[in-house]
Amino acid sequence: MDDPDGTAFSATEFRLVEEEPRRGTALLAVFGDVDLHVADELGDRLVAMIERGATAVVVDLSGVTFVDSQGLGALLRGTRTASSSQAQLRLVVPGGQIRRIFEITSLDDVFPLDASREEALARSNHDAQ
Repeated sequence: MDDPDGTAFSATEFRLVEEEPRRGTALLAVFGDVDLHVADELGDRLVAMIERGATAVVVDLSGVTFVDSQGLGALLRGTRTASSSQAQLRLVVPGGQIRRIFEITSLDDVFPLDASREEALARSNHDAQ
């Protein structure tokens, strides 16, 4: 599997790739396992993006192979920070096991879930207008 810069990595190696697809919108692509070992790093990065002024944050979980309760907690921390800053946080969760985790925990009622990065960016753009 390759990340956007073409670097090969193992399926479970945790990586974060940050982009700014347009002014005010931050995109965070997450790869690998999101568990207790990396949850703080993910939560801290989301908070930092919002504190730097992002009014919309898209978290692309397409490359995530596993997420545990600590990982979900980090995403909740990001959405709480976004809400208190009047920013928007959307998740890209295409399907499969990761999406099922959001459905089983009813977190699909908490987070706006999109099937693709393009869909999430379009909706964050629409909602920001």
